[in-house]
Amino acid sequence: MESLDVGLEIWNNHDQLVWYNKGDNCLRSASFFPEDVGKSFVTLQALDRRGGQLAGGSMDSVYGQDPVAATRPNHKEPALQELSGGRWVKNFETLTPDGYLVVVRVNVTELVRQGRQLEARNRQLDLLSNTDSMTGIANRRRFDEALIAEWQRASRNGNELSLLMVDIDHFKKYNDHYGHLAGDACLRRVAQVLLQCTRRAGDLAARFGGEEFVMLLPAADVSRALEVAEKCMVDMQLMGLPHAASPTSPTLTVSIGVACLDDPARFSPVALINAADAALYRAKAAGRARYALATQADWEIAADMPRTIGSGSPLLSP
Repeated sequence: MESLDVGLEIWNNHDQLVWYNKGDNCLRSASFFPEDVGKSFVTLQALDRRGGQLAGGSMDSVYGQDPVAATRPNHKEPALQELSGGRWVKNFETLTPDGYLVVVRVNVTELVRQGRQLEARNRQLDLLSNTDSMTGIANRRRFDEALIAEWQRASRNGNELSLLMVDIDHFKKYNDHYGHLAGDACLRRVAQVLLQCTRRAGDLAARFGGEEFVMLLPAADVSRALEVAEKCMVDMQLMGLPHAASPTSPTLTVSIGVACLDDPARFSPVALINAADAALYRAKAAGRARYALATQADWEIAADMPRTIGSGSPLLSP
């Protein structure tokens, strides 16, 4: 037992230390000494002679605040303990039929480290799978998932749900005039403007595809949705990105379609997108660099003539 690469402690039914091995001292925040054998947990705790650490840490975890209780509890699951120096130990505690407590300590530092590294990689992969590589904001997949979740939540709670569909005006002309690298930079700058306009918890700005973006606003009524649309317009103007090839404005502008549901249970997520899309078309037809609110006619078009969602979209899956 002395040569085992695990820590081992034995305490008798009078809470006295019976035996420990060298490995136990290596896996604890404090050390036992030969003269500690035969001393009670309470005595060793009172000594407090090892750098402020309690000598009988395992007994403290098993006994709680009453180390001499008649019936001592036992952890059914091993307890994970963090030690100084970034070390981790798993403590296995067993009560024998005659009341002895056997504590086995196992160094699991490497397992914990590998587990955390794996969790970090998984979080990174999840982030990458939900992030648009060009702009750094949420991608279409993340938007589709969020829209379904927020629509279901709004339907259950009877909350409003608003969606803004944003299109960069004359983006092809911008690319042709300034080049594709400048066009990529333009997409990133617009994405950041939209991101700054979605400040409430739950708000989501995402790239929908190409030069189109969407802004999902849970629990937002018409007035707040229009307020966000107006802020986008103002912030785009303040950005003042030159667009010499635009017949609309000397600086880059966007057009926005706004759709709001006050009773989400009456419509599907697809209907919400298509209503915003129809409103966007009206804003562009009216001269661009403006926003338009979906009307009843836009909702009727959305119900009969879906134009934005393709058959492969997860939004159309059962």
